[in-house]
Formats: sequence, structure tokens, C-alpha cells
Amino acid sequence: MRAIIFVKLFVLFLAVSLLVFAVYNTGFMELARMVALGTVASIIVSVVYPEVRGIKEGDNVSVAASSAVPFFVGRRGVALSDAKKGKQVKIRFGNGSEAVGVVHSYEGILSPPRIRLLYEERIAE
Repeated sequence: MRAIIFVKLFVLFLAVSLLVFAVYNTGFMELARMVALGTVASIIVSVVYPEVRGIKEGDNVSVAASSAVPFFVGRRGVALSDAKKGKQVKIRFGNGSEAVGVVHSYEGILSPPRIRLLYEERIAE
């Protein structure tokens, strides 16, 4: 997920750099510096942003019963409340059941935030 943030910012900074290059008739070294600065800014923001934002209501999350399970094995759900790392969050799964877990980690490069399951409320039919 951080990759999406990086790509969006990189394209934005690249467009701004090319616009400045075209409008102000700067040299290629200035263009290279602006692209490099935009790349560094994109990397920094994509690393820091998830830590500052945390998990918001409606975010997709990956849920596992323990922290040893890889993120792609865990079930997918939607956060029903805002939370930061180490705090509890309520999750709803596709089948309608709900669970409570602790935020284990924020989103990775390609993975959603990871929740360690505490307990799950099953729907009785």
C-alpha cells in the first residue's frame, strides 16, 4: 500500500519538475536535481505517512490469530474504528461477523495493516 502512495507522489513531483523545467527554461542539471528531490520527498512521505495516519474507520485490514502468520494467509476485513499501533480495533469480515484485535503493524509496501485477533463474535443462524 505504501507503493501506491509513493507512485502518486512521484508522478506529482515529476510533473511539477517538468512544468518548472518547461516554464522557466532551466538546465538539465536543475531538472535532475528537482527530480531527485521529488523522489526523496516521495520516499520520505510514503514511509512516514502510515505511521502518522494509523488505521481509520473503513480501511481494509489483514487479520491473523497470531503474529507469526504471514499477512497473505490472514483473513481480510474492514476496520470499524480508528486505531494506532498497540491499540484495539473492531473489524467486520465479509460474512458479517465481527472481531476485536490489536493493531500489530501498519501497512507495508504492498500489504494492508495487520491486526492480531483477540476474539471474534460469531453470528448464530
